[in-house]
Amino acid sequence: MSFQAKIIITAMALVNLVFIMELLRKKKLSESYTLLWLFVIGAVIFFTWAAHFLSSLTRFFGAIAPVSTLTLLSLLFILVMLIFFSMKIYKLERIIKELAQRVALDNTRQYKDSQR
Repeated sequence: MSFQAKIIITAMALVNLVFIMELLRKKKLSESYTLLWLFVIGAVIFFTWAAHFLSSLTRFFGAIAPVSTLTLLSLLFILVMLIFFSMKIYKLERIIKELAQRVALDNTRQYKDSQR
């Protein structure tokens, strides 16, 4: 990767870092998601500048080009995020179901009380 490409990728990562911190400051992003994004930004910068490590990782995976390794790591990250968000959605579904049942019970009680 050329030096110019490394500078551009690092600059984009740093802009993303400022954006994430601004979202955290405005309370539009939770601390846990901020940590996740900080990890991703750190990994992007690390893999951009650590060519030797990326080459070693490429040989370990049996890939031909470092781009293949980055693609594999990106796909693994996306898979982990899909599982994580599936768990979050399931948790929210359970909470919504419980709240809907409570509202239904409260409405039934109020209806019965108004019939007396």
